[in-house]
Amino acid sequence: MKPSPLSCVLTLALVLGAGCDVLNTSDAEGTRGRGARAFDPYASSASGAISLSLLSFQGCAVLPSGEPVASGTRPLPGYPAACQNINSGFPPGPPAPPTAKFNVTPGALYFLRELTVMDAAINVHTNFTNRQAPATWMRKQSLFKSLDWSGLAVGRDEWRLMSDDAYRRETYFENAAWMTSSDDTFLLEVLDADGNVRAEQTYKRTDFLAETSVTGRTRVSWAVNGIGRPNFPGDPELHRVAKFGDPVFHTGVKVSLANSTNPFKSFTMPQLTGEGAIRVTWSLMKDAPFYFPVNFVPEAERPATCYRLDADGLATSERVPCGFGLEQAVRMNTPANGQFFQPGDTLDFQVSLQDGDGHALHSRDLMPSFDEYLGDESNGLGYFNEGMLLNFRDTSSSESGFKVVGPLQDLKVVNGTYSLPYFAFPELSEPKYYVAPGTNVIPGGNATEPPTRYAVKLPENARAGTYAVVLKGHRSFMGERLNRMDPFFFQVGQAEPTTYPGRVGNCQLCHNGVNSLSNLHHGVSVDHVELCKTCHFDASVGHISEMIHSLHINSRKYAQNKGDCTLCHLTRESTLRPSLIACNSCHLTSHGTDYFDLQFAPLQVTPNAYGNCANACHVAAPPAEHVLPKN
Repeated sequence: MKPSPLSCVLTLALVLGAGCDVLNTSDAEGTRGRGARAFDPYASSASGAISLSLLSFQGCAVLPSGEPVASGTRPLPGYPAACQNINSGFPPGPPAPPTAKFNVTPGALYFLRELTVMDAAINVHTNFTNRQAPATWMRKQSLFKSLDWSGLAVGRDEWRLMSDDAYRRETYFENAAWMTSSDDTFLLEVLDADGNVRAEQTYKRTDFLAETSVTGRTRVSWAVNGIGRPNFPGDPELHRVAKFGDPVFHTGVKVSLANSTNPFKSFTMPQLTGEGAIRVTWSLMKDAPFYFPVNFVPEAERPATCYRLDADGLATSERVPCGFGLEQAVRMNTPANGQFFQPGDTLDFQVSLQDGDGHALHSRDLMPSFDEYLGDESNGLGYFNEGMLLNFRDTSSSESGFKVVGPLQDLKVVNGTYSLPYFAFPELSEPKYYVAPGTNVIPGGNATEPPTRYAVKLPENARAGTYAVVLKGHRSFMGERLNRMDPFFFQVGQAEPTTYPGRVGNCQLCHNGVNSLSNLHHGVSVDHVELCKTCHFDASVGHISEMIHSLHINSRKYAQNKGDCTLCHLTRESTLRPSLIACNSCHLTSHGTDYFDLQFAPLQVTPNAYGNCANACHVAAPPAEHVLPKN
């Protein structure tokens, strides 16, 4: 189990919600956070309205696939005639006229769920010791130069493993006045082909759950990708990694607000056909609105590219128009005894990805190719996309695939070992992608249609209990962008079900209704939050102990006592494993640079920054200023 080469960063966001029975975690979100009357992001119009995502890179609107959107026949003020294609490499190639179309449905009720606009200078600020040049570009030259940058300061300096011995060093810039604002607004206007406003809605910054870099959202940073670790604190030398090639320098200002808490603050897309645009004016940048060219495509004109389902829930050959939403289903083979699989058996299963109307998004045996995904011909299905990950710094569209894990009672946080305490396929942190990274280097790889059928052999010594096939899915359709994660359970060795260890929980105290985890990054129900640890167990994707603490401690929306561990930790034992990386989530310079080398030690070898400080110095005396569970 060596560190994996890719990133599947899972982000969450936390806001306070109404109280509930914190000891009842069986279906706390399912009873309150789902259904049309509450809010289900996958129910589309049934949950109030259809979620709308607006993305922009260097002034050009982009689809969730990263393809830049053409302005159409009517020029938009300041909209570039040529756009850098995020998918053309890292760094991307020269700008070219865009060709993609951003389709929306007239007459449909929408709400703004995500606004992400980014400007970047790639391989421009290449002096490894100069932080002034990137900061000057941000304040004086970027698309965001009109913002109030007063108070800007250099923040944390983070080293993140990319692959093997190649790292990304990222310096964050923080505390500018615009970053700490909370009363700013975003005016969304829908324009017809003549530029007339036909619909509008105003959103507050506080209407959105996620906005910080820890959640993969707003970030202002200067990064160097593909370099070796420093030899000592403050090492001024850039150490090259031969197999990575030349390092890539990325200066970026990304403003990203996502996961609206008010799907009923909606607007009706006007009854138009042909070209138009969506204009978003930020109250902090009134003279520089963002434009998103759109094509109005009536529902009656949608082509029949989806498939009707048969009685078994699998695609037939009959074509039908696609609808909104995203559902995932798995059909497994029946165990020989009809109840549970035996150790050593092979699990055969078939994946069926569907829209919210119960139509298959792909044929019975094959999914769309990567080329079809880039060409907006995949019925919205999204795949792993290195361009979006590296150039756009987007982690929300990169993980379509599956993982098989179990038994549930053995799912524990790991480090200091190469052996997982549970079965996992694949063993690496990433899932088994439907389209594997690097497929494009194989001749014809991007044109290959991935299968819907998979087989996973269970180990001969598989422990008895409940196992899960976990699907991660991504879809963007007619402006709606959805990410979700669903577990499908099966029994091994016994018919009696087992469940998660349950040492942490209470997530539903805050994550219910519109604040539910289903409305966040991966779209996993709070009932299954312990599945997070099955991917987030190495440094390249973010270790769960680092992520969860960093995310909540640095969120303005988490207003609880940050020293009270009892909110999330259900047992005292679960708190008695402090680590340097977890403590640094709040105390940025705990121990100064005394243990500098530990952050570069492999997670599978102790000691490391993720290791157990309690085994070394903090054996009998956990931090006195923290409130711990009594038992």
